[in-house]
Amino acid sequence: MIPEEFINYAFDERVKMIRKMLSGNMSDEILIGFTRHNAAIITCGQAGINGSIKGVGFIHKDKYIQETLEKMREELKSEYSMFRAGKFLLEEIYVRNKIDFEKIISLELARKHTWHNLMSGEKRATILFFTPPSKSYEVRCDVEIHIDDDVWEYANSLHDIFHRPEKPRDWKRTPAYLFKIREIYDNSEDRMGVRIY
Repeated sequence: MIPEEFINYAFDERVKMIRKMLSGNMSDEILIGFTRHNAAIITCGQAGINGSIKGVGFIHKDKYIQETLEKMREELKSEYSMFRAGKFLLEEIYVRNKIDFEKIISLELARKHTWHNLMSGEKRATILFFTPPSKSYEVRCDVEIHIDDDVWEYANSLHDIFHRPEKPRDWKRTPAYLFKIREIYDNSEDRMGVRIY
């Protein structure tokens, strides 16, 4: 099982941050909290050794995906507001018992170095989280690329629910990555690379 200390860092603290944001408390603490969303994806392949900051998050367990996708489709038809989007995330997405903590998703918005590495080489990556002043986790994963399926729709929907574009995006240009966690290391200054999973 994925250790609670990592779930608390990557999930529970993120939920607390969204609640604070919705309460109107846009302090520096919230900006630092976003480091749990913006991780470095490290790959190696045709484009060389590469690190790229990408938005990441957990996905629902397979048995909840269809139900969640239906709710996401409806939400994307609604009028956008940051408050409404945050409320939807808390009520429908960040539901602890529905989350598959062994899987992390992200979108490929640039299709550059990370994309070329994962398309041409071994489908492995490391997700590096760092939250100042000293909290860090290294998450080693096997990677799947998803296009035009449920994982792809989930990742694109989740992105657009919160970051609603003024004009609809062409989702065919943004594949999804599914990172299946193999190992987790606590790289914080007090642990220095202790394997916790």
